[in-house]
Amino acid sequence: MGKPDVTLNLAEVLAGPAPYATLVLADGIELHHQPASTEPVNTVAAALADRSGYDGSGIRGVVHLTGSSGDTDHAVGMTDGDFMSLYELLASICNVMGVRLWRKIRPADLVTIRYTDLATGDLFWFGGTSHRLMQVKDFPAGQENKLSPDAKVMVFDDGEEFNWYPDSSFHDRADRAPSGYWQRTGNQLLPADV
Repeated sequence: MGKPDVTLNLAEVLAGPAPYATLVLADGIELHHQPASTEPVNTVAAALADRSGYDGSGIRGVVHLTGSSGDTDHAVGMTDGDFMSLYELLASICNVMGVRLWRKIRPADLVTIRYTDLATGDLFWFGGTSHRLMQVKDFPAGQENKLSPDAKVMVFDDGEEFNWYPDSSFHDRADRAPSGYWQRTGNQLLPADV
């Protein structure tokens, strides 16, 4: 996932008594599974298929999520954008099911950070410049944010101020993610040389 230059031979990784099956979840995102599997139902994969219009799929066992296979036995990895879309969908499914979703992330990979992950002292990157968060405060009296009534203002040590949205998120490099992100997700940051 997230590696569009890698090719996976589906016939090898999903060998079995019957041909594997491919579900197109979205443009550039496919789920491949072995319908003849006798393994238990993969509830996360089944929920992912359900959300993509394959109701009652009852997917069992191991699945492989890839980029497009173009009706061949070779599927490429997903683009970073497709991977982020899939990961956010998987995270929402796992949150509802009470399943912890985590992965090992390279320092340059993009991660989805919630504004609520930020704490006093954390760095917030904007326009290639870091700003150290000093506080999150209410909007001044008589002034409101029309995008979100719950929005607040982040105040930084350099005097900069940016809006803070409790139900929103932003993307940044993994090596810039605050500790609140790692605590919330359980993901692990890989060393730079991996």
